[in-house]
Formats: sequence, structure tokens, C-alpha cells
Amino acid sequence: ALIYPEGFQPVKNMQDDDSFLKATYTLHLQRSKGLGAGVRGYGLQFEPRPGGPTVTKVFEGGEAHRSGLVQNGDVLVEVNGESVEGKGFMAVMDLIVSKDACSFTFAGGSG
Repeated sequence: ALIYPEGFQPVKNMQDDDSFLKATYTLHLQRSKGLGAGVRGYGLQFEPRPGGPTVTKVFEGGEAHRSGLVQNGDVLVEVNGESVEGKGFMAVMDLIVSKDACSFTFAGGSG
């Protein structure tokens, strides 16, 4: 039998936790008219992928590029605090372009 220190409560139903592999970060970006209309105004280009909208290009001169955080392969998980899971790609893009400033939460990708 296991002997626990006084006051110790063993964790029940503990499961492997891989959340550390899915580190996220949030950026608040302003759209720059100089970069063009739509999502490109944020200095980002996305592509629909199975894991969610994925960054395929970070344009030089945009706030996303200046942040130094956004990388190709990063997956968009939230827009303005709202999960994009289960939403169609174009619906997510519409959420982004509906405002001139946007909060993006990304999960680090693989490249």
C-alpha cells in the first residue's frame, strides 16, 4: 500500500496532459490601410487547414511582423476572445475584417 504524507490528497482520474504542447499567445493588432484591405491589412495571410485557420504568410511592415511572434504554421484559435472551433473559414475571416482592430489568439504551429 502507498503511504501518503499527512494532508496529501492523491489526484483521481489523472490523465496525460499535453496542453503544454499547445501553448497559445494573444496579439491585439490594428489594421494598416497601407497593407491592403481585409485580413491582409493585419499583415497576415491564412489558409484553411484541418487544425483551423493557419498562418501561411506574415507580411513585412504589418503589426504582426513587428511583434516578432507570429510564424507561418501558427493556428488561429480565437478572434476577439471567441473560439473559432467549428466555424467555417470564411466566417472566421469575416469576424476578422469586421473591425479595424482585432485580438488574435494563436496556437504555435510546426513551422
